[in-house]
Amino acid sequence: MAALFTTPKRNDTTAGTHVAEPDVRRRIGLAHGSWRRVTRRIVAGAVCALTVSSLLMPSVSLAAEWVKVGGNKYNTAASDEAGTWSWDGADDLKLNNYNGGEIQAAGKLNVNYSGTNIVTAEWIESINVSHGTNENAELNIQGNEGGTLSVTSTEDAILSTGNINIDGAGSVNATSTGFDAINAGGDLAIKGSGNVNATGASDGIRANGNITIDDSGAVTARATKDKGIGADKNLTIKGDGTVEASSADGEALWSGGNINISDGSQVKANAEGYLAVDTEGSLAVTNASLDASGVEYGVYAHKGVTLDHATVTVRTSANGGQAIALITDGGDIDIKNGSTVDAFAEGEVSAAFSTRNDRPNEKGGHIYISDSVVKAIARYVENGDGPIPYSENQDGETRREPQGENIGIIAQTSEGVTPAVISIIRSKVTAEGNTAAIFARAMSADGKTIGTIKIENAAIQTPEGGKVIDYRKLRDGIYEAGQAIGTGDATVDSLYIKAVAKSTTIAPPEVAKLEDPKPDETKPAESKPAESKQDPKPEGAKTTKTVAVATTKAKATGVLAATGDTSGAAIVATVLAGTAAIAAGTMASRKRS
Repeated sequence: MAALFTTPKRNDTTAGTHVAEPDVRRRIGLAHGSWRRVTRRIVAGAVCALTVSSLLMPSVSLAAEWVKVGGNKYNTAASDEAGTWSWDGADDLKLNNYNGGEIQAAGKLNVNYSGTNIVTAEWIESINVSHGTNENAELNIQGNEGGTLSVTSTEDAILSTGNINIDGAGSVNATSTGFDAINAGGDLAIKGSGNVNATGASDGIRANGNITIDDSGAVTARATKDKGIGADKNLTIKGDGTVEASSADGEALWSGGNINISDGSQVKANAEGYLAVDTEGSLAVTNASLDASGVEYGVYAHKGVTLDHATVTVRTSANGGQAIALITDGGDIDIKNGSTVDAFAEGEVSAAFSTRNDRPNEKGGHIYISDSVVKAIARYVENGDGPIPYSENQDGETRREPQGENIGIIAQTSEGVTPAVISIIRSKVTAEGNTAAIFARAMSADGKTIGTIKIENAAIQTPEGGKVIDYRKLRDGIYEAGQAIGTGDATVDSLYIKAVAKSTTIAPPEVAKLEDPKPDETKPAESKPAESKQDPKPEGAKTTKTVAVATTKAKATGVLAATGDTSGAAIVATVLAGTAAIAAGTMASRKRS
């Protein structure tokens, strides 16, 4: 058990260079893409260095110093005879059914579009605003309802060495067949009621600074080799709209800072080759929904996860190997205020929830669940080489196990760190794992610290006679001491024995009798491990399909006000009644190509 749930490492390929700082816990390497992309990033860095002095100087909004339309450069106001474009010689460039080549400018440029507009370029960015002599770059794009701006390039489709702001009720479609679809050297903001569709051979939408999506429309970002949406600083999504991010071989959502999702936003993140949601900081989902599907890891938040009146579904599969649905290694997992969380992971080593901490100066290693409904399922999937785990029985004999290490909810800490705690308060928790359902563990040299499971205003419904039992084991001079859900009174030294529950249900007494979905209703197709009671995997099971979110755009005040009761039992009962779609969802087994 000492090596259970190791720090994620990507063995086959790396996942981009937009990393806040070097970290031995993370993957190391060059970005996806050709040498041209790496060279371009180096050149871009050099340009940024050369402009540091101008960035530090006071800057006011003047105007674009010049514009270039379709290859022709203009220093004074200009337009074409057909009236498809016009520049006022200052900030504003108007497009009306424009169909032509690239648009470039130095300084600040406002692009206002109406009608159907097409900008196409090869070996140069389609829309590119760079720093001017007297003014930093700023690109503002705004369109009326019914208007479209479609931008295509073999380079970046839309690029600014400064900030980018996209606003209005129109539709912006950006496609890059070689690099990024939308790329901001500073901050990037998308707001209004319009739609933004970004498809990049590398990133879909990225920024060297912050990304803020405050949009009641729809934002869709797709990447082939890198990130669907990637912010070197913070990523904020709010505004009651929908955001869909996907990547074929990278992260769907990535942030070098924190990720915050709130205010009724509905976010879907799908990574076909790696992590769905990855942040070097923390993840917070408040009054919003997140549906994440990844390979090996679903959601990885280094500095903690807070789910506050949130609807969250996470799926991950490793086709053997390690798979963790929701993980943090430098913070806590805090689920509260009527949240509904459904997490599933399948692999030879797997966990639905995992938090760990082995750094004395950092917090973490705790899981808090209050006034919420949680489902945490970890299943075993044998890899092509067959299972290799082993365990020691009560007599100290080492034996090969027919199954891997699979735990529904696990918290673990090392010596010098506040011991691991799993706290369940006024909540309904369903947890399953082929090895253990719920497990808290602390490691120390003297064996005095112990990981604990605390249950308040709730009771263990299954297994029959279930209780919190103690675990203690001496391994290589280090004590592992903790607790699990199980039966009996003896302290156990192995999780593989019958006394440790593989499935458990915990619920407040007031809601314990509410009918649960049948096990098969949320159970993905799976391979049947030896000595397991799981159903066999049906033939032809394919890629994971995440389930629908039941509480669309729900606000905390609206959901609880309808009940007239803000007690813990009422909250849990309300959430149970309002999330039938999650409970009844199905998922086919995801196989990594």
